[in-house]
Amino acid sequence: MALAAELWKKLPLELVERIIDLLVDDHDQDPAYQWTTLRHTSRRQMRRIERHFLRHWVPQLTITLYSGPRCQIDYRLSDHAGPDSFSTGRARFQTPGAGDSDTHTLSNEDIRTLWGQYSFENRVAHLRLGEGVLNKGMSGGYIVNDTDIVGLEVENDGLDIVFDWRRTLDALLREEVMMHKLQAQMTSDRKAKLAAESRWPPFPRIQRIVLVKQFALDIQMANRVAVQNHRLKRHDPSGQVRLASLTYESRHLHKQPLPPSPPTSRPNRACCIICSRRTGPSIFEIVSCEESVVLSLEGWDQLSREELLDLYAEAYGWNCYRSLGQDTNFEWQKTSKNNWLTVCSSSAEKLYSVRRWNPWF
Repeated sequence: MALAAELWKKLPLELVERIIDLLVDDHDQDPAYQWTTLRHTSRRQMRRIERHFLRHWVPQLTITLYSGPRCQIDYRLSDHAGPDSFSTGRARFQTPGAGDSDTHTLSNEDIRTLWGQYSFENRVAHLRLGEGVLNKGMSGGYIVNDTDIVGLEVENDGLDIVFDWRRTLDALLREEVMMHKLQAQMTSDRKAKLAAESRWPPFPRIQRIVLVKQFALDIQMANRVAVQNHRLKRHDPSGQVRLASLTYESRHLHKQPLPPSPPTSRPNRACCIICSRRTGPSIFEIVSCEESVVLSLEGWDQLSREELLDLYAEAYGWNCYRSLGQDTNFEWQKTSKNNWLTVCSSSAEKLYSVRRWNPWF
């Protein structure tokens, strides 16, 4: 690394800047690599990459605050964000309120109260980066996580939030790199296990179908659990803190042991469990609905549209299969897959639509 740094210093500045520009363009679909690798080439290039992020990626960031199972309040970069965002490292995000995202409107006081509940143990807001942009705009191809919104300040009765955009993106993208590494190792281990059991098929197309099942039923969530536990150990080595992301509602996804559920203080509504629910979704529920496991397959972008549709349908079927009460119903998976394939929408809508979590999924 020291030798490389010396070589960079000897190159003409114009050449260095041109090389960096080309590298940024080559990795325009990988902000995690841009931030965690290219940004550390040199101090000069760190500033250059950070300016690129402030100009290109910060406007692609959405922060969503949840109120119960159905109300989602999106915050995006303010139109009034000034040029001092680079020097101060503070970004201002705004929302018009809850009325545009749900039939249930919240008062400003309600929104302030929700933000008052935000903490390490209780992430009532999630981050999304590159919706409709990353992975060539494919459905479920953006980054979503419940990483910390660093230096959060709530202003204007909850309609504005201000935070440290550098440290927030650093947390988001470093965990993204970690998940890629963990997933690669889990996938390699799973292939070896299936091969040892003579269950690894010889044909690449069938292999991809098998991997989609492994991702959907296990690897996708095991990866998230590992990252959550890593985050918890850094925050609280004593292990006394409990992550609120490991909820009773998402236990069928994360599969982690939980203490007995405390009795509810208010009676449930008579219509259904969703109407009775008062908590927002955990990151596991968000991921199960929004993140496509198909895009975890190596070389997915070389596949035909026909095969991509079949793999998306396969993943959808396994998502439905792992829903509560369907753990052993293989016919449910097949029926759900066929229903997805025959639904009245074009292949482009199926492969490129942005789908947010909803409690009836």
